[in-house]
Amino acid sequence: MGIKKNIIFDFDGTLADTVPVIFTIVGELAKEIGYDRRITEEDIKWVSEHKLIEIPKKFNIPLIKIPYLFMEGRKKLKKQMFSVPACKGMVESLHVLKEKGYRLGILSSNSRDIIQEFLLKYNLVDLFDFVHSELNLFGKDQALVALLNEHKMKKEDTIYVGDELRDIEACRKAGLDVISVGWGFNSPDTLKKENSNYLALKPQDIVSFV
Repeated sequence: MGIKKNIIFDFDGTLADTVPVIFTIVGELAKEIGYDRRITEEDIKWVSEHKLIEIPKKFNIPLIKIPYLFMEGRKKLKKQMFSVPACKGMVESLHVLKEKGYRLGILSSNSRDIIQEFLLKYNLVDLFDFVHSELNLFGKDQALVALLNEHKMKKEDTIYVGDELRDIEACRKAGLDVISVGWGFNSPDTLKKENSNYLALKPQDIVSFV
């Protein structure tokens, strides 16, 4: 990899260990919309091996319900953010990256308020040059291009760090390199099959890759 100057991070499952809480919230919301069976460990494993867009069909969730589930999920997550830990080793690695002179940013489908609350909790606010919330779950490639233009970052100088298959797809469309992390939403084996540029199994790997 060429030397990078800018690193854009995903939030959920990459910086914050929100995945276990999100699965709990999904179980609660499933009952609200009449989903009539308990979410099992097998279900969670299946989800970790597939794309986000495939989930509604697998679990017979009407597409019309997705916006409601997304917004209600955000509300519930905000109430529980005080108990959400940072991904193990990530805080230390962020400080190392900042000390090395990298420009750090966040692009996430989570709300800016939730992200800022987390950054305040871990004294990380000053490490990030920008935090962008993208409401369109499947429009991250367009958001990435817009961020590059807004902050005058060159593609060849920038890399994205995320935990999902859709992050790889978005970066491919946007023309960016991507580091996939193996501790979030999608499993390491699943991410590897999608041919991510790099696969980090611990936060310290990110420091090595850039």
